[in-house]
Amino acid sequence: MLVCLYEDRPNQVAGLKILLLSLDRYCPDWPIRLRFPGIADSFRTWLKRFSQVSLSEERLPLSGSYNVKPAVLLDGLATGAKSCLWLDTDVSVNGNLDFIVSVPPGAIVVTQDPWEYPDGSTHRCATWGLKAGRSLPGALNTAVVRVTLHHERLLRAWQSLLQTEQYLHEQTKPAVQRNQHMLGDQDAISALLASQEFFSIPVRRLIHSTEILQHHGAGAYGPVQRWFNLLHGMPPLIHAMGTVKPWKMPDRPSPLHSPRDYYERTYLELSPYVHAARQFRASLDEEVGWLDIHTMYGMAGTLLAFNRPALKGIMQAALHRAGFFR
Repeated sequence: MLVCLYEDRPNQVAGLKILLLSLDRYCPDWPIRLRFPGIADSFRTWLKRFSQVSLSEERLPLSGSYNVKPAVLLDGLATGAKSCLWLDTDVSVNGNLDFIVSVPPGAIVVTQDPWEYPDGSTHRCATWGLKAGRSLPGALNTAVVRVTLHHERLLRAWQSLLQTEQYLHEQTKPAVQRNQHMLGDQDAISALLASQEFFSIPVRRLIHSTEILQHHGAGAYGPVQRWFNLLHGMPPLIHAMGTVKPWKMPDRPSPLHSPRDYYERTYLELSPYVHAARQFRASLDEEVGWLDIHTMYGMAGTLLAFNRPALKGIMQAALHRAGFFR
């Protein structure tokens, strides 16, 4: 399994560091191919602790946290790897990933989105000019993507869709103004996998909250899911979804003057991602104040939850599921 990573945003390095540290802990024998154009000298030096990481600074025609995925995966397969695993740099590994290795090579591995709906991928076919070939929920989430040599044609089709004039035009708009079926790269792969051309490819969705925790707003991780994790343990992958990343959360906001920022801060302070990330504090070699709990709500929530990641934030989750804060 070759792990394929990409980053070109300096403000996301904290997440990338946590991902690499967590991979080193749970998958120490897996080679990692990191592409980081414009990498800072300090981070290049920090990477030297990982003998399994090979660094490429070559630029791609597209940039950012998405749109590059098919190109990066094709590049990984071109090295001779039989299987490649893409991980978003806001994902943390929290356990053994051999269950992904055991998925049959003909199947593509993606993840279940916490907000998916029936036929969500199928509905996207028409928007992308494709004919639907099967019923497939979605949209599929591409925070984790496992491909093999069986999927080269699919990856090239995905890459082609991400270069269409219509899609690139949508990407120039603020996210709230885009066509909801063209928000990002995952909409394109969802449409392809539901289409007549690729309907025969088996799709293995990593299940939200048991195989990967998609922490995207308090309501995405509900009380029932939390209770299951309390009894059976946290999943082996944790994804810090959302626009505001934990390492960029509001710093010491006032609950009176900045209630929205305060809410964002408490939600992230109590997140399972931050809970897991704290174990790597000493290895980050940078300012780590975002790992601390500064709010009274965060302190109380941690104490009342007995510092159990599945229970921290459960009050916010219950309020979201009940219809508040939408």
